[in-house]
Amino acid sequence: MIPLKNYTSLFLFLFLGICNVSLAQTPESTPLLDSLSNVYAENLYTNPEVAKKAAQEWLSKSEALDKKIHIVRAHYALGNLGNISGDYKSAVDQAAKAINLLKELKIENGLAAAYNVLALGYKNLGDYPKAMDGFMQCLAYAKKIGGKNQEANAYQNIATLYVLQKKYNKAAENLDRAANLYRELKDDDGVLTTLFNFANILKEQGKFDQARKHYQTVLNYRKREGNKAVIAYININLSQMLVEEERCEEAVVSLKRTLSLLKELKFNSDIAIVLNDLGLCESELGNNKEAITYFEQALAIGEDQSLLTYNSNIYINLSQLYQGQGDYKNALKYYQKGVDTKSKQNSLDKEKYVANLQERYETQLKETRIALLEKEQKLGEAELQKAELTVKRQGIVRNAFIAGFILVLISLIILRLFYLQRLKAQKELSEQQEENAKQKINQMMKDHKLSVIERYQEGQDEERARLAREIHDGIGSDLAGIKIAFEHYIETQPEKPQSKRILNAIGNACIDIRALSHQLHPLAFSKIGFSSFLRDFIDKISKSANIDIQTFFFPEEDIDRLPEELLAEVYRIVQELVNNILKHSLATQAEVQLTRHENHLNIVINDNGQGFQEKKKQGIGLRNIKDRLHKLQGTIEIDSSASSGTSIMIDIPLN
Repeated sequence: MIPLKNYTSLFLFLFLGICNVSLAQTPESTPLLDSLSNVYAENLYTNPEVAKKAAQEWLSKSEALDKKIHIVRAHYALGNLGNISGDYKSAVDQAAKAINLLKELKIENGLAAAYNVLALGYKNLGDYPKAMDGFMQCLAYAKKIGGKNQEANAYQNIATLYVLQKKYNKAAENLDRAANLYRELKDDDGVLTTLFNFANILKEQGKFDQARKHYQTVLNYRKREGNKAVIAYININLSQMLVEEERCEEAVVSLKRTLSLLKELKFNSDIAIVLNDLGLCESELGNNKEAITYFEQALAIGEDQSLLTYNSNIYINLSQLYQGQGDYKNALKYYQKGVDTKSKQNSLDKEKYVANLQERYETQLKETRIALLEKEQKLGEAELQKAELTVKRQGIVRNAFIAGFILVLISLIILRLFYLQRLKAQKELSEQQEENAKQKINQMMKDHKLSVIERYQEGQDEERARLAREIHDGIGSDLAGIKIAFEHYIETQPEKPQSKRILNAIGNACIDIRALSHQLHPLAFSKIGFSSFLRDFIDKISKSANIDIQTFFFPEEDIDRLPEELLAEVYRIVQELVNNILKHSLATQAEVQLTRHENHLNIVINDNGQGFQEKKKQGIGLRNIKDRLHKLQGTIEIDSSASSGTSIMIDIPLN
């Protein structure tokens, strides 16, 4: 039988309080919104369903009243609830919305807490690289605004990631940092949470007696304050230690008590873990019928929550039970499901492993290049020292030869002194004249070359501008006239699909002519800024079509300072993707996000359309985008389905 690792309850995620965003500068507070906020906070751990309804109503009322700060706090509250109740995708989505709105409002206070919730969601989904990135962002913003409480929370959650990787020393170091900060702040709740995570480390190392001692200390405090969520998590861990020690009868009693509390709290992911553990214990006790019932209940929750790792192990457990009863048909059925589910999970793990290897490879490559540069620098310094030594040696020999020669020929030198002086003067004069002539010739050649280059560049620019004007004002105007005339014509004719396709073809031709004109002549964003230019383009598209397109560029100033050649390619890529949304997606909403990081530019484009299936033969637009990205050494990821629309993520390196 295979036990399940309960990463949700094993590592207690922190409730960080309501997202701390100041309301002092705006009249944001109202009695209704403050009341909903209080209901959420009071019921978070004792009655999550009530807390969720309050948070949803809080968000709805805040949006209706256009209270931006309360909208941020409500998104944060829903994200925190997602982590607690096991709805991790919702946690990531809600936290990301809170972060984007805070950045849009240019408010840093609150970003640390929001990034912490986002990272916890990624951790619970098993995306550890994104989780670590989120925790590091939380840590950076906490240090920037002096938020020691959030800094301690970040250290504590980073420790849980190290425990998952079995790096217990690093986990303990980060927990020590967190505990010291909590003590400095006199935060007893934080110290207790740190003690809980120390107990988790001891449990992972198999030191059950020491772990029980710490769990019991935390449990006594939490019972006094009525924190049902933490009580449930501690009981899960205590029960799992009994299971691992094969004390099945005791474990069944403890697990049933914990199951009742989890059902009251509606923590579905944790319920699946406890049901599986009950199945294991009943199986060990010989109660196969009860074991099968528990496994099937756990499986129903696992399938509903899309928990691949849980499902595969439960399938195998059921297969073994049916095999023991001689029901080989069901045994084979569940074994096959377990293998298929495990294969899917292994595929996902392989993708993450490959991405991790790629990151390590790039890091190692950079370190190797730095080492080579340092080695070359040292070799250069050694060669320079050797050359200096050779010059000194040659100087000594030369000076000795000159001294001897002077001693031997001193008399001849005195006699010919005046002659040599006159000869020297004539030579210096000749050399000076020659040098002056060379300088004059070089200056003339330089002036002539600069003049030729300037005239060539001016002619080239004038010719490009002339071609752009001819295309735009000539062919472009003609096509625009044809389009208008055809529109008037089809208004008087019965509606035909051919007419519509012809009109679209003429429109596309107009767009292509305008694009060709822009390629020949510098784009307008060279004057007004790339971000403003792209936003204007998208706004025009959004107004002319029945679609709402939101734009997010961060930071705009840094994006505008990128090379124009790169920005031109980015513009073409975004233009092609937006046009694809208009032509094919049937979407009513879309988002265009550009984010400049230290080493790369990230482009994310989402829509809520009908999605598409990737075929072997790709469209011209998508091939063009991939060709451009190949030239830029960029990457593209496409996630599309009929239920959730299309999401495209592009990364372009800036090195």
